[in-house]
Amino acid sequence: MKFSMLFATAVIAVALVAQQAAANVLVNGGFETDAVLNAPPVGGATGWTTFGPSATTASANLDPVHAGIGSLRLAGNGNFTVPGANQTFSASPGELWNFEGYMLTPSALPTDATFGLLKIVWSNGVIDLPPGPITVGQAGPGANPGVESLPFLNSASSPNTWQFTQAQGYAPAGTTQVKFFALFVDQSAGVGYFDSLDASRIPEPASLALFGLAMIGGVALIRRR
Repeated sequence: MKFSMLFATAVIAVALVAQQAAANVLVNGGFETDAVLNAPPVGGATGWTTFGPSATTASANLDPVHAGIGSLRLAGNGNFTVPGANQTFSASPGELWNFEGYMLTPSALPTDATFGLLKIVWSNGVIDLPPGPITVGQAGPGANPGVESLPFLNSASSPNTWQFTQAQGYAPAGTTQVKFFALFVDQSAGVGYFDSLDASRIPEPASLALFGLAMIGGVALIRRR
């Protein structure tokens, strides 16, 4: 009886772990590769495609970091230059993707459209696609579809405080790629730091059949004893 109960418990535990496990697909998601202690920001970030006037790798102790010694610094000059960084991976329709991490602004941001965020964008290789069902975050505008993380880094954010943000949703029909963006939208000038970024495909739930067999097998063995 004791063995049967332990067997059933072990199989259930394995199934639950398989359901929850998800690996970070990002290269240099912590922005450590190019960071050097007590050094000024350096251009770009290994593994990322950077764009805008100032997307750089920042280093402790001269700039804030959430973990390790590096972070991504996005400095907007105003007039919607929108500095950012992104990575692209293969994806398929119906997959559930998650993107999360931390953001910080060193000083209070204005109340206009000046804010930082993470964003998931699906594509068919030619155009970006409206997202499937969204489980965390909000839909982006029609002209720039995707899932935007919540909360934003904006005028309501406390300066010099790392803020967690997350986006999660399903890939729509026609998907061949998924893109992960760190963005700073700058109607006015402002700066956002990003660190400890994690993007992962959430595995399908563990087989209900396996779960059911474990339960049935355990109960059957218990009854025999």
